[in-house]
Amino acid sequence: MTDNENQGLSSVLSRRNLMQTVAGLGVASVAGCSGLDSGGGGGTVDPVQDRVSVDPADIKRGGTFRAGLGSAVDTFDPPESTSATSSVHHNLLYEGMTTTGASGEIYPWLAESYEQEEVQDIKRTAYTDYMTEVQYAETDDGTVFIDTDEQIVIQHPDNPSDPSAGDTARVLTVAEVGDAIADGTYGMQYRFQLHEGITFHNGEELTADNVVASYERLRGSALSGQVFDSLLDVQRDGDYTVDLYVQIPDAAAIRELSDFSIYPTEITGKPGQSQNVPLGQMDPRESHEPMGTGPFTLTDYENESYATYSKFEDYWFDTAMKDWFEGPSDFPNGPVVDEVDIAVTSDPSKRAGSLQEGEIDMTRGLSSSAQTNFQNSEDFRTAPTDGAGFTFMQFPVTQTPWDNAKLRRAVNKLVPRESIASNIFQGWENPAWVPLPPLAAGKGTADYEQLVEDLQSYNTYDPEAAAEMLDEVGEEAGIEYPIEVTLETNSDNKDRVRTVELIVQSLNQEINGTKYFEASINTTEFLTFISQLLSKNYYKKGNIAFIGLSGGFGPHGYAKSIHHPDNFAQCCNFQNVDIDRLNQKLRNARYGVDVATDPELRQERYEEVWEIILEENANSYGTHSTTVGVVSNAVKGFNSYPSVQNIVGYGLYNPADEQITYLDR
Repeated sequence: MTDNENQGLSSVLSRRNLMQTVAGLGVASVAGCSGLDSGGGGGTVDPVQDRVSVDPADIKRGGTFRAGLGSAVDTFDPPESTSATSSVHHNLLYEGMTTTGASGEIYPWLAESYEQEEVQDIKRTAYTDYMTEVQYAETDDGTVFIDTDEQIVIQHPDNPSDPSAGDTARVLTVAEVGDAIADGTYGMQYRFQLHEGITFHNGEELTADNVVASYERLRGSALSGQVFDSLLDVQRDGDYTVDLYVQIPDAAAIRELSDFSIYPTEITGKPGQSQNVPLGQMDPRESHEPMGTGPFTLTDYENESYATYSKFEDYWFDTAMKDWFEGPSDFPNGPVVDEVDIAVTSDPSKRAGSLQEGEIDMTRGLSSSAQTNFQNSEDFRTAPTDGAGFTFMQFPVTQTPWDNAKLRRAVNKLVPRESIASNIFQGWENPAWVPLPPLAAGKGTADYEQLVEDLQSYNTYDPEAAAEMLDEVGEEAGIEYPIEVTLETNSDNKDRVRTVELIVQSLNQEINGTKYFEASINTTEFLTFISQLLSKNYYKKGNIAFIGLSGGFGPHGYAKSIHHPDNFAQCCNFQNVDIDRLNQKLRNARYGVDVATDPELRQERYEEVWEIILEENANSYGTHSTTVGVVSNAVKGFNSYPSVQNIVGYGLYNPADEQITYLDR
């Protein structure tokens, strides 16, 4: 299979996507980094450390669960959000056709059941006859884009690789996918049977039309690049049956595409029509109440300050509806607290103080020293879970001298990961010896311990080896030392700032009498930093960016999100990373009948991906996270979810893991 035959979305945007991206660069719309939960798999090992359980007979109902988080909601409209913290709010309001337990197992949720109907061995070139011709255009700053308002699904592999304004592109847009499906041209088909009788917050019953119209809301959104690399179309087949079509065989399709939020007609309008509430405006700040099927409704919101949610009394769920539920018959059919209050306090030390003073019941994102102090206190409990997050340092790979992979590998050996994990994070995070955390290892390697043994040498702190490589680079490429460079991170995360300070100190050391770098640090408030990273010109600055990303249960996102051109100026390819051989290996590990039906082959192909990532070293992975919720002793049963996006919603209620939290005060 060649690169061209399996080409998905390219880095050239459509007019609609371009305008959406430009419009979304304001601080109010871009609040952070959350990786789409892409990739297949998930295992059976519970990542929750020292899980606490609850006897339903002991539950006390009612009360207000008060959480403190570090940043505000960017938008209540999920397709326009790239913020992990915002997803905490979204997961109280909205639900998808499937849900996921802490170990990554997928369960039908709004859907009563789902099954794979068909897999066909086709490539994206099979859609050539359905494509239309569209011209390229150019913005004032020289960005070339495909001049169409339609959501592009597939581009023809023979489109110009370096187009100019006026050139022609052949594309498959959402306007043509119906004809292809009608002719039997698609890679995979999944059929979802929805539960009957589920109601939205406004009283409307959930039907297949709601699912179709909600997926249409993803078109042209901030998440579109992460959706239309796989999705072909979603269609109804009766009032409660939904068919999800995938472009080509995709081993990650069910996880990547089945859990998007579903909204009532009041928001979306009917399928195929204009959205009743424009994209990005399902938000109280836009005078539109956010509505879904979730267990809570938004009752009060103060911008940048707090949000209050009340229990939805007509919540649809009943454990008897789910044949996968194996818990006790008296397990609750929804959260047992009456209200959830989420306060915004950017300073972690102030959130810690609020928890100590009894002003809130739960928080996360504290400094490692604060977490250790709470762990040692009899009045509080830390709830750690092996996390889906990681920190990474992204190099300006298009700028000299950072376009030299050997130089980047040398810098990688000056990152003191063990010292960072043990001294700065006090053991709450672990050195990222490989780009894949243990949480997502099930589909990404046949033997995680062997993978670490084989690849750890790339990431071992070794100044002598780094100096030898730098001397070679200097001679080969005519580079003079010291190299001046600025490392940038967000100022409101003390552990992250201390990490970058330690890396800068390591870069600035003399090795055998030679100083190779003159490094400095620049810190910026989080929302401002993110808006800079998501601009289309950040990669030209020549600075090294250091930030964190919350991923998912599958392996693919840990590689694609920070390397692939689909994610340029989205989350989270800030430096215009585009490595042909890595792009190809990523495609081969996810797409095709072979990997969709052979898990062992898929593991082998991902093992090749991790080694290429370390050879190219466009990103240096720092540490793998532990997700830690800290709660007062009045909170009973709370366990943290691996991804911070669902730390509150999961803690309050998830019957897949018999997870329930109540208040005893």
